[in-house]
Amino acid sequence: MTNSVHRPPKNTTRNIFAIALLLIPALLLWIYFAPQPGGEPSFESMQRKQSRQEQKPPIEQMLDMWKTAPGHGPIALELGNMYFMAGQYEKAIEFYREFMKTDTTEDGWLVRLDISRSLAALGRDEEAIAELKSILKDHPGDPGALYNLGAIEANRGNHDVARGAWNELIRLHPSDTLATYAQKALPRLKPSNHP
Repeated sequence: MTNSVHRPPKNTTRNIFAIALLLIPALLLWIYFAPQPGGEPSFESMQRKQSRQEQKPPIEQMLDMWKTAPGHGPIALELGNMYFMAGQYEKAIEFYREFMKTDTTEDGWLVRLDISRSLAALGRDEEAIAELKSILKDHPGDPGALYNLGAIEANRGNHDVARGAWNELIRLHPSDTLATYAQKALPRLKPSNHP
């Protein structure tokens, strides 16, 4: 009888090595995604939290950002726009004014047009007109202010004032889209001195 050492076939060694290559990464992934001791959030719990936040309405998501960074102009502007689109004009004005407090951009003053639109939507025409006249004082001939002034005055029945604003818009900015709208609206205005 001879002493021989029993060796496993070479294929078995390779199979064990291949299984180990598969099991070790799987074990590491299981450890990584498993709940962490000490209450630290796991990847899965963070993903669930993010998913819950994504289910919040956009205004609530933006308000969360505002709470984190109060006074941040771009967030205030976005909130103003969102509230305007939702028909919540008082809130829109509030956030537009917050934006104006910190704005340093060259054309940030255009938000005043949104403020005037919000005021008009609330039926506060006198305040809306005052805002537009203030814009025109600072930025003479602004097409948005001229068009909106004409629209508010036309809706109030002040057709001569509306006609004056729209004619000035057409004269100063003949190729502007707002001038085109004004040109189409002019025939609907009552003639001067019409009862």
